[in-house]
Amino acid sequence: MSKGVKTWVMAALIAVAGAAQADGVSVERDAYTLKAEQAGTGPVVVFESGFGQGPDVWKDVIAALGSGYRGITYARAGQGGSGSDGQAKTIDAHLSDLGAVISNLAPADKVILVGHSYGGLLATEFARRHPERLQGLVLVDPTTIGQRHALKQADSARVQADDAKLLGILPPTLAADYQTLVAQLDAPDAATPRTMPDVPVALLTSTQVAAKPFVLEETVQGKAVWKAQHAMLFAGFARGSHRYFATGHNIHREDPAAIVDAIRTVTDSAASAVH
Repeated sequence: MSKGVKTWVMAALIAVAGAAQADGVSVERDAYTLKAEQAGTGPVVVFESGFGQGPDVWKDVIAALGSGYRGITYARAGQGGSGSDGQAKTIDAHLSDLGAVISNLAPADKVILVGHSYGGLLATEFARRHPERLQGLVLVDPTTIGQRHALKQADSARVQADDAKLLGILPPTLAADYQTLVAQLDAPDAATPRTMPDVPVALLTSTQVAAKPFVLEETVQGKAVWKAQHAMLFAGFARGSHRYFATGHNIHREDPAAIVDAIRTVTDSAASAVH
């Protein structure tokens, strides 16, 4: 049996042994309701999905974590069962919603915040603004605040073409959110490096170049920019780990055990810091 097959078999066995029934929870906002789910007991892990992705993408990770952690997932405004006020959402608006989920479902706990792609950007920014609420941070192939500036320096025409292609296939609500996000990441201040908080971090970076790249980030040139952005991001943290994986962008779906290992490592690091 190959190492990869063994990993998947072990993950499946852990999932069967540790699966817990998820409880649906509503988080009320001023003009809409966010739908969240939580399962398990123990250290609280809050998951933030990538752009346009729902909370179900974390189900294999949560199952493999087992009932010894309390996993919290939710759908961002306008997605899944969550409502919306009809306005395109800025980074700040999404951070406010994330803060409400944490405050409502884990008011007395420091949480481990896990974010993928755009969710990784949100997790990073939340950590910068509210480090006192976190035990640690797990960033799964995250978007960085300065990546569009770096990608435009590499190939501005390709970035514009990718934007047009994405806007042509996204549903209207997500297209509006994407345009708002792009405007924020293209702003001059997005190129300024951010100061990172003193929390343990586990950063996971994908290295696979797509056989038929859909966007610049999947090309050899784009992947070099991506890795450089992640190296710069990690350099801003005082403690943690940065690992590379020969997978595509969705590491948590291709290798959920890697995310479980990262969560446990961050948990242990936070615990050792206390003692």
